[in-house]
Amino acid sequence: MNKCLWLAVFFTAGIIASGCGPARYDVRVNGYTDPAAPAGIAPGGAFCIMENKDAKNPLLDKEVQEKIGRLLTKQNYRLVPYEKADYLLFFNYGLGGERPTVVLPDYYPSAGFGIGGGYWGRGSSVFVAPWFSFPPAAEAVALYDRWLILKVVDARTYREKGQQQTLWVGEARSIGSSTDLRTGLNYLLLAAFQKFGQNTGKAVSLEISQPEVQVFGATPAK
Repeated sequence: MNKCLWLAVFFTAGIIASGCGPARYDVRVNGYTDPAAPAGIAPGGAFCIMENKDAKNPLLDKEVQEKIGRLLTKQNYRLVPYEKADYLLFFNYGLGGERPTVVLPDYYPSAGFGIGGGYWGRGSSVFVAPWFSFPPAAEAVALYDRWLILKVVDARTYREKGQQQTLWVGEARSIGSSTDLRTGLNYLLLAAFQKFGQNTGKAVSLEISQPEVQVFGATPAK
C-alpha cells in the first residue's frame, strides 16, 4: 500500500477513536447559603442524615441515604447519631413530567465525488466514485426532568427549638430520556457534592461521566 493510502487509514482510525470515550451527562447545580447565618458548614463536622418519612419507595430512599453518607465521608465529614450531630441533612428527589420534543437532523442532504487508489494485478489504479448523504428523519423523543434537593440545617437549633435554621441548600437537575430515577440520582448526587456547602451564585453546569458513577456500582442513564 502506498504512502497516501496509509495516511488515509491512520486519519480514519483517529476519527473513530476520538468518538469512543465514556459517556458524559450534563447536570445543573445551584448552591445557596444564608448570609445571615453565623457560620457555614465546618470542615469535619458531624452529620446525621434524616430519614424521609414520606418517601413513596422506602427502599430507594435507604439507598439514597447510604450514598449520601458515602459522599459525606469522602469529604471528611463524620456520620453520627441524631443526638450528637452538628448538622442535619434532609433530602428529596423526583422525576418531572414528560416533555415531548422533536429532534431534527443537524445536517442537510449532500453529494460529491470520492477519489481512491490501490494496486490491481501488476499495476496501480485510480478510481472516482460518487457519494450521497441523507439526514435521518425527524424523531419525537420524550424528555424527563430528574431533580434532587439537599438541605443542611443546624442540628442544635432543630433539637432544642424544633426550627430549621437552614445553612445550605443544593439543587441538582438533569433532563434526559431515561425514566430510571434510581440510576439518574447517582449523577445528581455526584454533581451536588462537587459544590457541597458552596454558594454558586447561579446555576452551574457540570459534566458527570459514566466511570465516575461506578463508585455506586451504577449503569449509565441517558
